[in-house]
Amino acid sequence: MFDAEKQLLNSDGAVEKQLRPHHEQLGRATRFRRRTVTVLLSLAALVFVFVAPALLPRAPSTSDTDDLQSSAGGLIDLTRLFFNALSTDHLRTNLEYYTSGTHAAGANKTQAAHTLEYFKKQGIDAEIVEYFPWLNRPLSQRVAVFNSTTHEVLFEALLREDAIPGDPASEDPNNLAPFHAYSADGNVTGQLVYANYGSNDDFNALEQAGISVNDAVVIVRYGKVHSSVKVHAAELAGARGVLIYSDPKDDGYTKGKDYPVGPWRPESSIRRDSVLLHRIHPGDPLTPGYPSTKNSQRIDPDNAVNLCRIPSLPLSYRDALPLLSAIQNHGVAASNISSSWVGGLTSKGIEYWTGPSTLEVNLENRVEYRTVAIQNVVGRIKGWEDPGQAVIIGNHRDAWSSGASDPSSGSAVLLELARVFSELGKLGWRPRRTIILGSWDAAEYGLIGSTEWVEENIDWLRASAVAYVNVGAAVGGNAFAVTASPVFQNLLYAVTKQVPYPHSNETVYDAWLRQSLATSLDADASAKSRPAISPFELNGDTIAFAMHAGISSVDMGFVGSAGAQHSNFDSFKRMVSFVDPDMQLHLAIAQVWGLLAIRLADDPVLDLCTMCYAKDIRHIIRQFEKQMRLRRSASVADSVDMSTAKKLRRLHAAQRQLETNARIVEHDKRHLRSVYGEECQMTGRRRHASCLALRASINDRVSKLEQHFIDPDGVPGHEWYKHALIGPGPWTDASFQAFPGLAAALDTGDKGIVRQREKSIADIIYEAAWFLREV
Repeated sequence: MFDAEKQLLNSDGAVEKQLRPHHEQLGRATRFRRRTVTVLLSLAALVFVFVAPALLPRAPSTSDTDDLQSSAGGLIDLTRLFFNALSTDHLRTNLEYYTSGTHAAGANKTQAAHTLEYFKKQGIDAEIVEYFPWLNRPLSQRVAVFNSTTHEVLFEALLREDAIPGDPASEDPNNLAPFHAYSADGNVTGQLVYANYGSNDDFNALEQAGISVNDAVVIVRYGKVHSSVKVHAAELAGARGVLIYSDPKDDGYTKGKDYPVGPWRPESSIRRDSVLLHRIHPGDPLTPGYPSTKNSQRIDPDNAVNLCRIPSLPLSYRDALPLLSAIQNHGVAASNISSSWVGGLTSKGIEYWTGPSTLEVNLENRVEYRTVAIQNVVGRIKGWEDPGQAVIIGNHRDAWSSGASDPSSGSAVLLELARVFSELGKLGWRPRRTIILGSWDAAEYGLIGSTEWVEENIDWLRASAVAYVNVGAAVGGNAFAVTASPVFQNLLYAVTKQVPYPHSNETVYDAWLRQSLATSLDADASAKSRPAISPFELNGDTIAFAMHAGISSVDMGFVGSAGAQHSNFDSFKRMVSFVDPDMQLHLAIAQVWGLLAIRLADDPVLDLCTMCYAKDIRHIIRQFEKQMRLRRSASVADSVDMSTAKKLRRLHAAQRQLETNARIVEHDKRHLRSVYGEECQMTGRRRHASCLALRASINDRVSKLEQHFIDPDGVPGHEWYKHALIGPGPWTDASFQAFPGLAAALDTGDKGIVRQREKSIADIIYEAAWFLREV
């Protein structure tokens, strides 16, 4: 944490008059009017803005200038300034830099230094914050099929990706060998069994079909569930090792032309990944719940609860073909289990069978573990009015290769936001609240950098953080996707309505709505006619902020063409050839991300919607009740009094109270605007103090609501996760679920535990409701 931030926590919160920005001295004319912040400048300053090449990448037309002059009676629209200052040329340059070589966790110090110096060049106070997690690196790998009787080797996997002429990223000598982060070191041999995507349901289906995976090497497809779930499920089923391959049905030639002719995954592409058990806890496995600083006490790796204990390796489908051939006509035809078990290699002559094979498979995964220094880069733009409150925006910097989409597109945008915020600062603008910029390291290993930083700064975060806005893979396709706390609903809709969607007459909101309705499984979606925000699937670097610290968080980006993720082919060449040739998608996400940050940092009254949260909880209670009824019909937890499943009465009552008290917050917002005005610009000292107090109370309630859903005891079995409403649970593999503690209680079949858990969650919601009444 910055020393200045610590001092702020110990201060009485008084505004330091000498730190007020230039625009406050010019009449304190900063105002967003809920959608935009305006800055009072003279006509000479206006002319300077639109001719100074250091600020604007293009000269505006006369109509642009006229719009700005006339739209606010001489007040310049900061949104327009911000949009015009963003440059696709700078975005391209940033992306070229970050994709200039492989930059895995702990091995990207040059890029960390570059990011630090870039921040400082913009006049942003910045520092490198180091942590020292336990990481592995690949030494040697082998996958071979052999006859155990004759010992004849029938196939040896290449375990490498082809070089693509004209794509230097595919030829980088520093490219990593295929391996899994946090995979177990080992050399195992066994018969081969195919287990579809490797979910718990898939292993249950194998058991029901009479196929044992005990002592086998299991081969599964990427997708549907996290890689760590696949390996852990196989381990629990008794397997010796796991091979995970990319099937063309999921992101290869069945989707379209593969790289380098198109964007989809080619036959030699290998998707690296982490098999750290995020569902137990992310971050350094040897410092669970506390930061991995240089002198932190570390547990023995044998006692780490989030590590898989069997070896695993990633494969291309080129290497998987002979393996799948080896189990044809052995066991049960996959189509007899379900048509969803059949992949896309049928066009290559593969018939999907379960096995086990008669031939043996040798899986060798030699890795070296050691403590490695990783570097987070943290920048800080101090707020002028309320510097003790902070909006954090972040992106992870490390990649398995050059990582053009994941994460370098986001890193490129983060640098551009730093530059443009600095240029706006030269005109006298500073945010009302502090903006923190985070460039995290080691996210690909298990969200290490962000998790360790949150664990170290958790007290400061809970006191000072307004929100966390994450953009990991900013541009992976052209479909806008968001996961977020429900409080962001109105603000996200408002911001995306202001941003043009590339190569169309639509806004990002319009395209988001259209894409959302086209893919929605929600029967009510068309009636709502609003884009889908997933409030309960927070992922990536939002996890520690939202699920551990209780900070309202957003994760967003353009998704779609994921045919190169975590491979050597996620390159600058592929990005500008097929995904975003003119950098317009990068520009659009920069506009959304930056405008969202400006609104959160500069709005006098935060546009965070407590009523949206209350209504969303009502919806998830009803969805949870449906899940319980389905599980009842499947004879799950028969010993529980399933009248509980018909109506979670305590939860419904608590939700109604939350909704009632959320109306009080909305009433207070209306009262503030009608009686005082959001800027609290009045001469009477008493009225001014009353206005400031009411405004501070509203902002505190809407920004701290999330923290009141935190259970200090954590989710049972997943105690690092503290959010009572959402977290890892027993009913889902792929994502978080609602009320994980209650779901676990239902699975015990103990009526007393079920009642106690429901009451506990209801009490937490009641406490959140009473918090909303505090003025």
